[in-house]
Amino acid sequence: MKSRLQRRYNTLLKKLATLGPVSQGSVASCPPASWRWTFKVQGKTACVALSEEQAAQMQQAITNHKQLEEIVREMREITQTLILETVPGVRRRKLLSTIPKAR
Repeated sequence: MKSRLQRRYNTLLKKLATLGPVSQGSVASCPPASWRWTFKVQGKTACVALSEEQAAQMQQAITNHKQLEEIVREMREITQTLILETVPGVRRRKLLSTIPKAR
């Protein structure tokens, strides 16, 4: 199990290296033929007008960010599983059922 999880972790690292630009927020079309990028800054919503080319690139960056979040979540689960199952620890009265398990 340990080697399978480590292989998966290394695969995820390689995926991270190929992601490209990342950004949060959303891109929406606003008539007539304009685009708007909406995002949060210190808890407040901000909007920026974009050209069609900027909107396409920003949308790709947002998609990349979602992939980044998913990759990091899986890496976190793998790390927690490896540490808890392979490193000697203390005796527990209860099982660690609240810790997400790596698949």
